[in-house]
Amino acid sequence: MTSPMDFRLPEQDGAGLEALSLARVEASLERHGYAFVEDEEHPQILRARFDSYPFLFLLAGEEGTILQTRARWNHSVDVARKVEMVKLCNEWNMNRVWPKVYVRREAETVLGMYGEVAMDFATGCLDDQIDRAIQCSLTTIISFFHDLEERLGSSIDELDA
Repeated sequence: MTSPMDFRLPEQDGAGLEALSLARVEASLERHGYAFVEDEEHPQILRARFDSYPFLFLLAGEEGTILQTRARWNHSVDVARKVEMVKLCNEWNMNRVWPKVYVRREAETVLGMYGEVAMDFATGCLDDQIDRAIQCSLTTIISFFHDLEERLGSSIDELDA
């Protein structure tokens, strides 16, 4: 019996697989007609808005082989509701693979709600794989934000005050 640390992927010839790059992520976004801007302070980040939610696309990991998509819900939450928000996130994370969701304190009395998907392309990737990773990230993160809005109902009107 082998341990999980002894697991190895089968050898691949790498035919058709190219290294992940921010230029390839840009090309994918352009193929789908999505508007985005480069972050002037952080040249390895692309910014976009989908359904009024701010999104970031960036390359992570030591070799820049992980495509990370991160978004912030477009409402702020009072810190007094932290336990409630953490419970909502924990429930989501227990029942779904994507996205990872979390609460982050942004100021003394303000919380932000985030969704994040990371896809590792250490062995390279096809354009179609980048396209699918972006689509998966967008649909699952937006689904979380819509779920939040549905669960909070009319109390959303009290947010951002």
